[in-house]
Amino acid sequence: METIPGILLSAGSSIRFGSDKLLSLLPTGETLLERALRVHLQSQISSLIAVVSPNLGKILIENNDILSFSGMVIQERVDTWYAFWCRWGGGRLAINEKSQEGISSSIRKGLSCLQDEEKAGGLLISLSDLPLLTPQTINFFIKKFLAERAGILLPVFNGITGHPVIIDINRFKKDISKIKGDVGLRILIKKYPKMVKKIPWRDDSVTWDIDNPKDLERLL
Repeated sequence: METIPGILLSAGSSIRFGSDKLLSLLPTGETLLERALRVHLQSQISSLIAVVSPNLGKILIENNDILSFSGMVIQERVDTWYAFWCRWGGGRLAINEKSQEGISSSIRKGLSCLQDEEKAGGLLISLSDLPLLTPQTINFFIKKFLAERAGILLPVFNGITGHPVIIDINRFKKDISKIKGDVGLRILIKKYPKMVKKIPWRDDSVTWDIDNPKDLERLL
C-alpha cells in the first residue's frame, strides 16, 4: 500500500485542561501522547512528525521516564527536528517555538521537517487528543485519499468535520504558507469547497477529543 507522511499536532496550550493533557494517563497505562504515537505509528503513515510546544518538548527531552510505557527515546537533533524511537517505531519530534500563534504555525513547522520528495503527494494531519482514533481508521482514509486523489479529504460525523485530514501538498503549498492563527486548514476548506471530499464516518472517533479532566472519565 502506498504511504504518505503525517503531522501529529501536539502543541496545544491545554488551557481548559489545567495541565499538559497529553501527559495524562489513560486507563491502558499509557499517556494520551503515547496512545497517539502508537495509533499513528501503527498505521500506514510514513515519516510521522510530532509537533510539540516548547514546554512539552522540554519535558520530553529532560525526563526520559515520562513516557516509560512507550519506551520513547529522543535522539540527536537533525536540522529543525529530533529523531525519536519507541516500541512502535520511529519518527521526528519538532518543537514549535511559535506554538502560541496557533495550529497553523504547527502545520508549517511540520512541513518544514519533510524532505522535498516527501512533499510530492498527500499529507495527513491529525491530532494527539483523539483517544478513540484507531490505525484502521487512519488507513481507511489514506486508502480513500489515494483512490480519490481529492484536494482535501476529511471525515464527517453528525455534520461535524474531524481528523485526520489529508491534503494534496502540491495543490495547496502556497496557501498553507500564508495561513495564520488557530484555524488550521478550515480556511482552505471554505475557500475551495469543490476540491473537498467529505467522508461520512460511523462514529465520533474522528471528532471527540479530550478538552478537560472530565472527558477522561468517559474512557473509564
